[in-house]
Amino acid sequence: MLQSRPEPARQDSSLSTIQSGILSDDDCISLLQWMLQHNTTALQGREQGFVAELDSYLAERGVASTTIQGDDGRANLVTSLDSGRAGPHLVFCGHCDTVPLGDREWKKSPFGGTVAGGRIYGRGSADMKGGLAALIASFLDMHARDDWSGRLSLAVTYGEETGSEGARLMASDGSLAPFDAMIIAEPTSNRAVRSHKGALWLSFAATGRTSHGSMPQMGLNALEMVVRFRQRLLELDALAASDPLLGRPTICLTRLQGGTQVNVIPDRAVAEFDMRTLPGQSHDDILAAIRTIAREIETEYEGGRIVVETINSLPALDTPAGSAIVRTALDIRHELGAPAGEAGGASYFTDGSVLQSLGADILILGPGDPGEAHQTDESLDLSDFLASRRIYTGMARRFLHSPE
Repeated sequence: MLQSRPEPARQDSSLSTIQSGILSDDDCISLLQWMLQHNTTALQGREQGFVAELDSYLAERGVASTTIQGDDGRANLVTSLDSGRAGPHLVFCGHCDTVPLGDREWKKSPFGGTVAGGRIYGRGSADMKGGLAALIASFLDMHARDDWSGRLSLAVTYGEETGSEGARLMASDGSLAPFDAMIIAEPTSNRAVRSHKGALWLSFAATGRTSHGSMPQMGLNALEMVVRFRQRLLELDALAASDPLLGRPTICLTRLQGGTQVNVIPDRAVAEFDMRTLPGQSHDDILAAIRTIAREIETEYEGGRIVVETINSLPALDTPAGSAIVRTALDIRHELGAPAGEAGGASYFTDGSVLQSLGADILILGPGDPGEAHQTDESLDLSDFLASRRIYTGMARRFLHSPE
């Protein structure tokens, strides 16, 4: 039975106290506690320090890794194990950044790694430092074995929460070799997820003409242009598509700015939209349709101007149900006593949207309830966490099986 552990005293405590070799369950929890002590909020330049200490931790265990500098204070990490025998290339992948804490007060320390009631608390515990710690433990399991073939890599990215910037660098700089399969440890309650939606984030800037609020006919209301644009977006043909795992595409107005005071017709408004797309949908085609709508609204509001810009474009992911990595995941879960079931889908995106350019078969599977992600007092069930390590090791051994 797992025992509660005291909250670490310092946010920058060292990994050196963790024993080398294959990690025990206690070691795994200590590793996760260390991760949670590090504030790696995206866009705050703190991922590089986290990655540097992780690099040292792996080196102490005989694993050489490479860190790749990204934006200021940010870095990726890649390391590989080569069995010396021909076989497939499997990648363990996880991001080290987190979202901000939010405005609500936390009851548990967000950077403490407190263990209580069989759960561990902290920002990123579910999304996704729990999954990353389990991947590392499994990677070290495989490092200690000599009964497998092929290649196993560990890829740690920065900036997933802000649009997969680290994954974009990794996909383009050659640091990660093309692969046959990848496991991304996003929280899925250890269920297999083989498909997820893409993301198309848009900025819409409308320019009109100001006037007195009592004489609206003298002006051109930029906010009304935004409202009209949103109405037309909801009529896009692309929104009528459907997927058996993912349902329909969605589009949401998530940010709106415009106007100076109540009695002035606004001459400028900016809106941002979050669209989630399905496998097979072309973002270029959707953008062409959206820009056509913008031109038509400019005609309706003579003298007005509309600029549509792409904030981010991440394609959907769709790994075949019959792929080797999906079959392996379902088999190992069943052998470890998990309920039977087919691989599902997710509405969110992952770094797989970008990294699928390096390989086709990507599976999402990780500890933690997806509903815990980004929440105040985010936490992770420790039994779920420890089970994920066993699933990853079982999958790696099966996928990289060495014939006798």
